[in-house]
Amino acid sequence: MKVKARLWNKLENNKVKCNVCANECIIGIEKLGICRTRKNIKGELYTLIYGSHISKGSLDPIEKKPLYNFWPGHIAYSIASIGCSFRCLNCQNWSISQANPTEDGKNGFYDIKGYEDSKMSLYEMTPKQLINRVINSGAKTLAYTYNEPLIWHEWIIDTTTLLKKEGIKSILVTNGFSTPEASKELIQAGIDAVNIDIKGMSDDFYKKICGAKSVQPVLDTAKFFKENKVHVEITNLLIPNLNDSREDIEKLCDWVLENLGNNTPVHFSAYHPDFKIPSQEKTSFKTLDLAYNLAIDKDLFFPYIGNIRHENGSNTFCPSCKKILIKREGYRILNKNISLKNTCKNCSYDLKDCIKGDINNNSSNIFSFL
Repeated sequence: MKVKARLWNKLENNKVKCNVCANECIIGIEKLGICRTRKNIKGELYTLIYGSHISKGSLDPIEKKPLYNFWPGHIAYSIASIGCSFRCLNCQNWSISQANPTEDGKNGFYDIKGYEDSKMSLYEMTPKQLINRVINSGAKTLAYTYNEPLIWHEWIIDTTTLLKKEGIKSILVTNGFSTPEASKELIQAGIDAVNIDIKGMSDDFYKKICGAKSVQPVLDTAKFFKENKVHVEITNLLIPNLNDSREDIEKLCDWVLENLGNNTPVHFSAYHPDFKIPSQEKTSFKTLDLAYNLAIDKDLFFPYIGNIRHENGSNTFCPSCKKILIKREGYRILNKNISLKNTCKNCSYDLKDCIKGDINNNSSNIFSFL
Protein backbone atom coordinates (compact mmCIF):
# COMPACT_ATOMS: atom_id res chain seq x y z
CA MET A 1 0.00 0.00 0.00
CA LYS A 2 1.07 3.59 -0.53
CA VAL A 3 2.43 5.36 2.58
CA LYS A 4 4.50 8.54 2.99
CA ALA A 5 8.18 7.57 3.18
CA ARG A 6 10.77 8.19 5.87
CA LEU A 7 14.24 9.66 5.32
CA TRP A 8 13.96 12.06 2.42
CA ASN A 9 14.67 15.69 1.63
CA LYS A 10 12.68 18.13 -0.46
CA LEU A 11 14.70 19.78 -3.24
CA GLU A 12 14.06 22.55 -5.75
CA ASN A 13 11.50 22.11 -8.52
CA ASN A 14 9.54 19.58 -6.43
CA LYS A 15 12.33 17.02 -6.66
CA VAL A 16 13.09 14.81 -3.64
CA LYS A 17 16.20 12.99 -2.45
CA CYS A 18 15.71 9.53 -0.91
CA ASN A 19 18.08 8.68 1.94
CA VAL A 20 17.10 5.06 2.57
CA CYS A 21 19.61 3.25 0.36
CA ALA A 22 23.06 4.26 -0.83
CA ASN A 23 21.77 5.03 -4.33
CA GLU A 24 20.42 8.22 -2.72
CA CYS A 25 18.15 8.79 -5.70
CA ILE A 26 17.12 12.29 -6.69
CA ILE A 27 13.58 11.75 -7.96
CA GLY A 28 11.61 14.10 -10.17
CA ILE A 29 7.88 14.68 -9.89
CA GLU A 30 5.86 11.51 -10.61
CA LYS A 31 9.10 9.54 -11.08
CA LEU A 32 10.41 6.43 -9.29
CA GLY A 33 13.72 5.70 -7.61
CA ILE A 34 16.04 2.94 -8.83
CA CYS A 35 14.23 0.44 -6.58
CA ARG A 36 10.95 1.21 -8.44
CA THR A 37 9.07 1.18 -5.11
CA ARG A 38 9.55 4.81 -3.97
CA LYS A 39 7.75 7.54 -5.87
CA ASN A 40 7.69 11.33 -5.90
CA ILE A 41 4.02 12.27 -5.73
CA LYS A 42 3.35 16.01 -5.85
CA GLY A 43 6.77 16.78 -4.39
CA GLU A 44 6.59 14.25 -1.54
CA LEU A 45 8.18 10.79 -1.35
CA TYR A 46 6.02 7.71 -0.89
CA THR A 47 6.74 4.03 -0.55
CA LEU A 48 4.36 1.95 -2.67
CA ILE A 49 4.97 -1.39 -0.91
CA TYR A 50 4.18 -0.76 2.75
CA GLY A 51 2.50 -3.98 3.91
CA SER A 52 2.63 -5.45 0.38
CA HIS A 53 3.82 -9.10 0.38
CA ILE A 54 4.41 -11.72 -2.30
CA SER A 55 2.66 -14.25 -0.03
CA LYS A 56 1.34 -14.61 3.49
CA GLY A 57 4.79 -15.86 4.44
CA SER A 58 6.70 -19.13 4.72
CA LEU A 59 8.38 -21.10 7.47
CA ASP A 60 12.03 -21.79 6.62
CA PRO A 61 14.96 -23.27 8.53
CA ILE A 62 16.97 -20.31 9.77
CA GLU A 63 20.04 -21.93 8.16
CA LYS A 64 18.41 -21.28 4.78
CA LYS A 65 18.79 -17.49 5.23
CA PRO A 66 21.72 -18.41 5.74
CA LEU A 67 22.31 -17.92 9.47
CA TYR A 68 24.25 -20.74 11.14
CA ASN A 69 25.37 -19.07 14.38
CA PHE A 70 22.11 -17.31 15.29
CA TRP A 71 19.37 -19.39 16.90
CA PRO A 72 20.63 -22.54 15.12
CA GLY A 73 18.00 -25.06 14.08
CA HIS A 74 15.09 -22.68 14.57
CA ILE A 75 12.38 -21.73 12.11
CA ALA A 76 12.28 -18.26 10.57
CA TYR A 77 8.94 -16.83 9.53
CA SER A 78 10.00 -15.40 6.18
CA ILE A 79 8.38 -12.52 4.31
CA ALA A 80 9.19 -10.54 1.17
CA SER A 81 7.88 -7.82 -1.08
CA ILE A 82 9.02 -6.80 -4.57
CA GLY A 83 11.71 -4.49 -5.95
CA CYS A 84 15.42 -4.04 -5.31
CA SER A 85 18.08 -1.35 -5.15
CA PHE A 86 20.32 -3.47 -7.44
CA ARG A 87 20.05 -4.91 -10.96
CA CYS A 88 22.19 -8.03 -10.46
CA LEU A 89 22.67 -9.92 -13.73
CA ASN A 90 22.75 -13.22 -11.84
CA CYS A 91 19.73 -12.66 -9.56
CA GLN A 92 18.13 -15.95 -8.56
CA ASN A 93 15.04 -14.16 -7.23
CA TRP A 94 14.64 -11.85 -10.22
CA SER A 95 10.92 -12.61 -10.58
CA ILE A 96 10.29 -10.56 -7.43
CA SER A 97 13.38 -8.33 -7.21
CA GLN A 98 12.85 -6.95 -10.71
CA ALA A 99 9.08 -6.53 -10.45
CA ASN A 100 7.35 -3.14 -10.19
CA PRO A 101 4.46 -2.34 -7.83
CA THR A 102 1.33 -0.58 -8.98
CA GLU A 103 0.79 2.73 -7.22
CA ASP A 104 -1.67 1.21 -4.74
CA GLY A 105 0.76 -1.61 -3.93
CA LYS A 106 -1.81 -4.29 -4.65
CA ASN A 107 -0.16 -5.82 -7.74
CA GLY A 108 3.19 -6.30 -9.42
CA PHE A 109 4.18 -6.09 -13.07
CA TYR A 110 7.32 -6.16 -15.24
CA ASP A 111 9.05 -3.94 -17.76
CA ILE A 112 11.47 -6.75 -18.71
CA LYS A 113 11.35 -7.62 -22.40
CA GLY A 114 9.17 -10.67 -22.94
CA TYR A 115 7.43 -10.35 -19.55
CA GLU A 116 5.44 -7.17 -20.14
CA ASP A 117 2.12 -9.06 -19.89
CA SER A 118 3.07 -10.89 -16.67
CA LYS A 119 1.49 -9.75 -13.42
CA MET A 120 1.24 -10.85 -9.79
CA SER A 121 -1.14 -10.14 -6.95
CA LEU A 122 0.32 -8.89 -3.68
CA TYR A 123 -1.03 -9.65 -0.20
CA GLU A 124 -1.67 -6.67 2.06
CA MET A 125 -1.14 -6.86 5.83
CA THR A 126 -1.07 -4.43 8.70
CA PRO A 127 1.80 -4.68 11.18
CA LYS A 128 -0.53 -6.14 13.80
CA GLN A 129 -1.78 -8.80 11.37
CA LEU A 130 1.80 -9.84 10.62
CA ILE A 131 2.74 -10.06 14.29
CA ASN A 132 -0.33 -12.22 14.99
CA ARG A 133 0.63 -14.56 12.15
CA VAL A 134 4.18 -14.92 13.46
CA ILE A 135 2.98 -15.60 17.01
CA ASN A 136 0.47 -18.18 15.80
CA SER A 137 3.15 -19.92 13.72
CA GLY A 138 5.29 -20.56 16.78
CA ALA A 139 8.37 -19.12 15.08
CA LYS A 140 10.87 -17.36 17.34
CA THR A 141 12.42 -15.34 14.52
CA LEU A 142 11.18 -13.34 11.52
CA ALA A 143 13.30 -12.80 8.39
CA TYR A 144 12.85 -10.01 5.87
CA THR A 145 14.27 -11.84 2.88
CA TYR A 146 14.15 -12.94 -0.80
CA ASN A 147 13.94 -9.45 -2.30
CA GLU A 148 15.93 -6.52 -0.87
CA PRO A 149 14.48 -5.60 2.54
CA LEU A 150 16.27 -2.26 2.90
CA ILE A 151 13.83 -0.67 0.43
CA TRP A 152 10.99 -1.86 2.75
CA HIS A 153 12.30 0.49 5.42
CA GLU A 154 9.05 1.89 6.80
CA TRP A 155 7.44 -1.54 7.08
CA ILE A 156 10.48 -3.01 8.80
CA ILE A 157 10.68 -0.16 11.32
CA ASP A 158 7.01 -0.51 12.29
CA THR A 159 6.92 -4.32 12.45
CA THR A 160 10.29 -4.84 14.15
CA THR A 161 9.23 -2.57 16.97
CA LEU A 162 6.16 -4.75 17.60
CA LEU A 163 8.09 -8.01 17.20
CA LYS A 164 10.53 -6.83 19.86
CA LYS A 165 7.69 -6.50 22.35
CA GLU A 166 6.73 -10.14 21.71
CA GLY A 167 10.30 -11.43 22.14
CA ILE A 168 10.56 -12.41 18.46
CA LYS A 169 13.96 -11.84 16.83
CA SER A 170 14.16 -9.81 13.60
CA ILE A 171 16.53 -10.70 10.76
CA LEU A 172 17.56 -8.85 7.59
CA VAL A 173 18.87 -10.80 4.60
CA THR A 174 20.25 -7.92 2.61
CA ASN A 175 22.66 -6.53 0.05
CA GLY A 176 23.76 -4.05 2.71
CA PHE A 177 23.45 -1.03 0.39
CA SER A 178 22.21 1.25 3.16
CA THR A 179 22.85 4.78 4.34
CA PRO A 180 24.15 5.32 7.89
CA GLU A 181 20.93 7.18 8.67
CA ALA A 182 18.76 4.23 7.61
CA SER A 183 21.00 1.68 9.36
CA LYS A 184 20.77 3.67 12.57
CA GLU A 185 16.96 3.61 12.43
CA LEU A 186 16.95 -0.15 11.85
CA ILE A 187 19.24 -0.74 14.84
CA GLN A 188 17.11 1.53 17.02
CA ALA A 189 13.99 -0.39 15.96
CA GLY A 190 15.59 -3.61 17.21
CA ILE A 191 17.07 -5.62 14.33
CA ASP A 192 18.81 -8.59 15.95
CA ALA A 193 20.73 -10.24 13.09
CA VAL A 194 21.74 -9.60 9.50
CA ASN A 195 23.16 -11.66 6.70
CA ILE A 196 24.89 -9.23 4.36
CA ASP A 197 25.75 -10.30 0.84
CA ILE A 198 29.19 -8.94 -0.05
CA LYS A 199 28.98 -9.74 -3.73
CA GLY A 200 32.57 -8.86 -4.58
CA MET A 201 35.39 -6.71 -3.31
CA SER A 202 35.71 -4.26 -6.18
CA ASP A 203 33.71 -1.30 -7.42
CA ASP A 204 34.13 -2.65 -10.94
CA PHE A 205 32.25 -5.84 -10.02
CA TYR A 206 29.42 -3.87 -8.42
CA LYS A 207 29.11 -1.58 -11.43
CA LYS A 208 29.18 -4.32 -14.07
CA ILE A 209 27.24 -7.10 -12.32
CA CYS A 210 25.03 -5.33 -9.75
CA GLY A 211 24.34 -1.97 -11.37
CA ALA A 212 25.57 -0.21 -8.22
CA LYS A 213 28.23 2.46 -7.86
CA SER A 214 30.50 0.91 -5.25
CA VAL A 215 31.06 -1.85 -2.71
CA GLN A 216 31.99 0.67 0.00
CA PRO A 217 28.45 1.33 1.34
CA VAL A 218 28.04 -2.44 1.82
CA LEU A 219 31.28 -2.71 3.78
CA ASP A 220 30.33 0.34 5.86
CA THR A 221 26.93 -1.17 6.65
CA ALA A 222 28.45 -4.47 7.79
CA LYS A 223 30.87 -2.65 10.09
CA PHE A 224 28.13 -0.39 11.46
CA PHE A 225 25.86 -3.28 12.39
CA LYS A 226 28.73 -5.23 13.95
CA GLU A 227 29.89 -2.23 15.98
CA ASN A 228 26.34 -1.81 17.27
CA LYS A 229 26.12 -5.39 18.59
CA VAL A 230 23.89 -6.79 15.84
CA HIS A 231 24.76 -10.39 14.93
CA VAL A 232 26.39 -10.31 11.48
CA GLU A 233 26.99 -13.14 8.99
CA ILE A 234 28.38 -12.62 5.49
CA THR A 235 27.49 -14.36 2.22
CA ASN A 236 29.71 -14.37 -0.87
CA LEU A 237 28.30 -15.93 -4.05
CA LEU A 238 31.27 -17.10 -6.11
CA ILE A 239 30.66 -16.56 -9.84
CA PRO A 240 33.15 -18.30 -12.17
CA ASN A 241 35.65 -15.93 -13.78
CA LEU A 242 34.08 -12.86 -12.18
CA ASN A 243 34.77 -12.90 -8.42
CA ASP A 244 36.11 -16.39 -7.67
CA SER A 245 39.88 -16.01 -7.97
CA ARG A 246 42.18 -16.80 -5.08
CA GLU A 247 42.95 -13.08 -4.84
CA ASP A 248 39.23 -12.21 -4.65
CA ILE A 249 38.60 -14.73 -1.88
CA GLU A 250 41.67 -13.71 0.13
CA LYS A 251 40.72 -10.03 -0.12
CA LEU A 252 37.27 -10.76 1.30
CA CYS A 253 38.66 -12.94 4.11
CA ASP A 254 41.25 -10.31 5.04
CA TRP A 255 38.60 -7.59 5.12
CA VAL A 256 36.26 -9.63 7.34
CA LEU A 257 39.11 -10.55 9.68
CA GLU A 258 40.27 -6.94 10.04
CA ASN A 259 36.88 -5.23 10.22
CA LEU A 260 34.34 -7.71 11.61
CA GLY A 261 36.48 -10.18 13.52
CA ASN A 262 37.36 -13.85 13.14
CA ASN A 263 34.16 -14.97 14.88
CA THR A 264 32.06 -13.62 11.97
CA PRO A 265 30.56 -16.47 9.90
CA VAL A 266 31.27 -16.31 6.16
CA HIS A 267 29.11 -18.34 3.75
CA PHE A 268 30.68 -19.11 0.37
CA SER A 269 27.85 -20.01 -1.96
CA ALA A 270 27.66 -21.79 -5.32
CA TYR A 271 26.37 -19.89 -8.34
CA HIS A 272 24.21 -21.41 -11.04
CA PRO A 273 23.34 -19.63 -14.31
CA ASP A 274 20.15 -17.58 -13.93
CA PHE A 275 18.44 -14.39 -15.14
CA LYS A 276 20.89 -12.68 -17.53
CA ILE A 277 23.61 -15.31 -16.97
CA PRO A 278 26.84 -13.34 -16.47
CA SER A 279 28.69 -16.68 -16.41
CA GLN A 280 27.73 -19.88 -18.22
CA GLU A 281 29.50 -22.04 -15.64
CA LYS A 282 28.36 -23.29 -12.26
CA THR A 283 30.71 -22.78 -9.34
CA SER A 284 32.94 -25.82 -9.01
CA PHE A 285 33.46 -27.83 -5.86
CA LYS A 286 37.19 -27.12 -6.23
CA THR A 287 36.61 -23.34 -5.99
CA LEU A 288 34.33 -23.64 -2.98
CA ASP A 289 36.73 -26.00 -1.23
CA LEU A 290 39.54 -23.52 -1.92
CA ALA A 291 37.47 -20.71 -0.38
CA TYR A 292 36.70 -22.84 2.68
CA ASN A 293 40.34 -23.73 3.26
CA LEU A 294 41.61 -20.21 2.61
CA ALA A 295 39.20 -18.93 5.26
CA ILE A 296 40.50 -21.56 7.70
CA ASP A 297 44.09 -20.61 6.88
CA LYS A 298 43.24 -16.93 7.51
CA ASP A 299 41.94 -17.96 10.97
CA LEU A 300 38.29 -17.24 10.30
CA PHE A 301 36.47 -19.44 12.81
CA PHE A 302 33.24 -20.12 10.93
CA PRO A 303 33.44 -20.57 7.15
CA TYR A 304 30.47 -22.35 5.56
CA ILE A 305 29.66 -23.68 2.08
CA GLY A 306 26.22 -23.25 0.51
CA ASN A 307 24.30 -24.63 -2.49
CA ILE A 308 26.59 -27.64 -2.81
CA ARG A 309 27.45 -30.64 -0.64
CA HIS A 310 30.72 -30.25 1.27
CA GLU A 311 31.98 -32.61 3.97
CA ASN A 312 32.65 -29.89 6.55
CA GLY A 313 30.96 -26.86 5.02
CA SER A 314 27.68 -27.21 6.96
CA ASN A 315 29.25 -27.95 10.33
CA THR A 316 30.18 -25.51 13.09
CA PHE A 317 33.58 -26.18 14.66
CA CYS A 318 35.02 -25.04 17.99
CA PRO A 319 37.49 -22.17 17.44
CA SER A 320 39.77 -23.62 20.13
CA CYS A 321 39.88 -27.45 19.96
CA LYS A 322 38.47 -27.74 16.38
CA LYS A 323 35.92 -30.40 17.40
CA ILE A 324 32.46 -30.26 15.83
CA LEU A 325 30.09 -28.11 17.86
CA ILE A 326 27.05 -28.48 15.59
CA LYS A 327 26.84 -31.24 12.98
CA ARG A 328 24.38 -30.67 10.16
CA GLU A 329 22.96 -32.52 7.22
CA GLY A 330 21.62 -29.91 4.87
CA TYR A 331 19.76 -27.51 7.14
CA ARG A 332 19.01 -30.15 9.78
CA ILE A 333 21.02 -30.42 13.01
CA LEU A 334 22.12 -33.99 13.69
CA ASN A 335 24.15 -33.44 16.83
CA LYS A 336 25.49 -30.68 19.06
CA ASN A 337 28.47 -30.58 21.39
CA ILE A 338 27.61 -27.41 23.32
CA SER A 339 26.86 -27.24 27.03
CA LEU A 340 23.91 -25.48 28.66
CA LYS A 341 26.38 -22.74 29.62
CA ASN A 342 27.12 -22.16 25.90
CA THR A 343 30.61 -23.63 26.05
CA CYS A 344 32.30 -26.37 24.05
CA LYS A 345 31.74 -29.69 25.83
CA ASN A 346 35.19 -30.85 24.79
CA CYS A 347 37.41 -27.91 25.84
CA SER A 348 35.03 -25.50 27.65
CA TYR A 349 35.69 -22.68 25.15
CA ASP A 350 33.24 -19.83 25.84
CA LEU A 351 30.93 -19.42 22.82
CA LYS A 352 28.87 -16.44 24.00
CA ASP A 353 30.36 -14.17 21.33
CA CYS A 354 30.17 -16.85 18.64
CA ILE A 355 26.75 -18.53 18.78
CA LYS A 356 23.64 -16.54 19.75
CA GLY A 357 20.33 -17.89 20.99
CA ASP A 358 19.00 -21.32 21.89
CA ILE A 359 19.83 -24.31 19.69
CA ASN A 360 16.86 -26.32 18.46
CA ASN A 361 17.71 -30.03 18.44
CA ASN A 362 14.51 -30.85 16.56
CA SER A 363 15.41 -28.88 13.45
CA SER A 364 14.09 -29.82 10.03
CA ASN A 365 14.88 -29.42 6.33
CA ILE A 366 11.18 -28.95 5.59
CA PHE A 367 9.86 -25.60 4.31
CA SER A 368 6.20 -24.67 4.49
CA PHE A 369 4.17 -21.91 2.83
CA LEU A 370 1.37 -20.23 4.73
